[in-house]
Amino acid sequence: MKLSELGEDGFLRELEKRLAAPAASVSVGVGDDAAVVSLPADEQLILTTDALVEGVHFERTTLPPRFIGRRAVAVAVSDIAAMGGELVSVLLSIAVPRELEVEMLWKLVDGASERARGLGGSLVGGNLSRISGPMVVDVTACGSTLSRRVLCRSGARAGDALYLSGKIGASGVGLELLKKGVALGASGELIVPEALRTGPISLAEVCIRAHIDPEPRIALGRNLNRRQAATACIDVSDGLVIDLARLCRASSVGARIEETALPLSPGVLAWEREWGRDPLSRALQSGEDYELLFAVRDEDRLAGLRQPGEPELTRIGEATSETDRLEIVRRDGSVETLRPAGWNHFAPETSP
Repeated sequence: MKLSELGEDGFLRELEKRLAAPAASVSVGVGDDAAVVSLPADEQLILTTDALVEGVHFERTTLPPRFIGRRAVAVAVSDIAAMGGELVSVLLSIAVPRELEVEMLWKLVDGASERARGLGGSLVGGNLSRISGPMVVDVTACGSTLSRRVLCRSGARAGDALYLSGKIGASGVGLELLKKGVALGASGELIVPEALRTGPISLAEVCIRAHIDPEPRIALGRNLNRRQAATACIDVSDGLVIDLARLCRASSVGARIEETALPLSPGVLAWEREWGRDPLSRALQSGEDYELLFAVRDEDRLAGLRQPGEPELTRIGEATSETDRLEIVRRDGSVETLRPAGWNHFAPETSP
C-alpha cells in the first residue's frame, strides 16, 4: 500500500496501536495535540534535535528503513549523552513522498521506537508531512539531568587530561564500503562485491554496523556527570579533530594529542591499508563514531567508572594553554599542527 492510499489520519490511527506503552513519566503520549512528560523537581530538561536527509546522511539503497529510524534516534541521543543526561522521550518528524510504500514507513517508525526504548526513553509523538524532494527524518530528543550537574564543552582547563571512549574510524570505513557496493541482506548476511573479496572481509560487517547502527554512550555520559569526573565533554559526530577544536574553543584552551595513543578501530587499520592509505587520516577526520571526547582534571575519579561491557576509555593527550592550537605528537616524536578538518555540511563539495 502507498502512503497516498492510507492517508495521514489512517497512518496516525495505526501508529497509536503499534507503539508500546510509554514510560511512566509520559502523562500524554501519541494521539493528542502534544505529549506531556513529568520530571522530578530537582532535574533539568535537556533538548536537542538532529535531522537525517536522504542523499546527505543516508541513501535508501544502502540503509534499510529500520536502521534509518534507529540511526536517527541514536545520533540525536548522542548529544544528550555528551551532556551527561538520561533519555526521557523522543519526537519523530518525517517528511516523505506521497508514493512511499507504507510498509517502509512502518519499519522506519518501528526502528525509531525500538531504539528509543532501548536507550531508556519513549517515542511520544511527532509529525508526518509530504515532501516532493528527498526524505527527511528529524528527531527531537528530550533528556534530563540532576540540577546544576550538566556537562558542557566549556569546562576544560590547561593541564586537564583528554580521554576518548571506544575506538574511532569504523563508521567512516563502513560508509565507504557501502558506497563500494557492500551491503547487508534481508536476513543480515553480508553481501560483498567480487572486487572487494580480497580485503579483510571479517572486519567489513563491524564497520558497516558501526555506521548504520551507532551506539550513543548514555551510560558513560551519565556516570561522568554524576561522579563529576569530566570537566568538559563533546560527542565525536563530525570527526575527532574538528570536535576537539570545538571543545577547545568553548573552553579557551588548546590541545596536544599523541598519535600512538589514539584508539583506532581494527577495521580502519585493515581497510585503509588494503586501499593503500594512511589509517590515521581516516580516524582523525571521519565522523559519525559518536564516541565521547572529554577532559578530566582528577583522573582518580575515573577509577571503577567503566562497567563490564562498556567501551574502553583511552587517554589521548591533554589540554594546553595555547588557545585553539591543536597539535599531534607523531610516532617519531615530531610535533605537527592539526587543522580542524572533518565533516562540513556546507563545504563546496560534499557527498553522502
